[in-house]
Amino acid sequence: MKFLKMNISVISKIPNLMKELKIALPQLNFQEINEELETNITNAEIIVGDYDLLAPHIYNLPKTKWVQGTWAGLDAIMPHINKPLPYLLTRFSGQHFGQMMAEYVITNIVNHERDFYAISENQKACNWSQDGNINNYRVISDLTIGIMGIGNIGSWIGKCLNLLGAKVLAYGRRPSVQLTGEYSYISEYFAKPGLPMFLKNSDYIINVLPTTSETRGLLNGNVLQNCKERESVFINVGRGTIIDEKDLIHALNNKWISQAILDVFLVEPLPKDSPLWTMSQVKITPHVAAVSKPKHVAEQFKENYELFINNKPIPTTVNLANEY
Repeated sequence: MKFLKMNISVISKIPNLMKELKIALPQLNFQEINEELETNITNAEIIVGDYDLLAPHIYNLPKTKWVQGTWAGLDAIMPHINKPLPYLLTRFSGQHFGQMMAEYVITNIVNHERDFYAISENQKACNWSQDGNINNYRVISDLTIGIMGIGNIGSWIGKCLNLLGAKVLAYGRRPSVQLTGEYSYISEYFAKPGLPMFLKNSDYIINVLPTTSETRGLLNGNVLQNCKERESVFINVGRGTIIDEKDLIHALNNKWISQAILDVFLVEPLPKDSPLWTMSQVKITPHVAAVSKPKHVAEQFKENYELFINNKPIPTTVNLANEY
């Protein structure tokens, strides 16, 4: 079969990715490219790679028919794209990232609601205390949670929260969606004109949106003032471009939102002089809500490869017009 003879190049810093790809598809010929990148990459018919390593070469791949990325976010490659690509480009996304991000979101909601941070400090002080939220907490089924972005990852998060009893609101770019089938976990859907009402009705706001011209600065200005009544918590696992740091700090200082749990930032690593580091209302993690694990990348490549060789659409295909 001709597809078994295709030259598949692997260009990635993910440890053991080559090993997992060979386990997933032992019949295929994978070539790992570390040195002399420009010479070897031009012969690749299929590429599995990190966007930052691929970005300088995206228009110099004369034999390439398909590029499978190893990340969900396209920030490292989109600035280099200025015309149509002559090959298929697919992201790494879906169940694996969705489950990891859902675990991150649920963990942080429970930590916040039960005030496990205070419990940790009490333990250090040998202090047995049941004050505040430690003993008087909300459970997930008490909460209305707004998800910004209902693609593969956002939907996975929403479904997990709905399974635990939360009322799930959704915000997205489409004017409307049918709240049946894959979207049956959503109680109410909001497009851009409904953003203020979406924010007003959410106890937690979970941003999963990618960086696009439509989402950049979407929460800038005074829009988070709509959260004041509920003292909403903002969890950002999407991209830091959704809100400027100064506007986020302004919203926290004015108590429009009660807490910000941040895994992504406009500048990464977050500069040491950022005020966010020392704000009591902020919890920071270093962009680890979901990471590309080699086994997961290999499993998705295997699924997508079967679709590719059978000329079937791949769900994670990048739509350049939509910027994701």
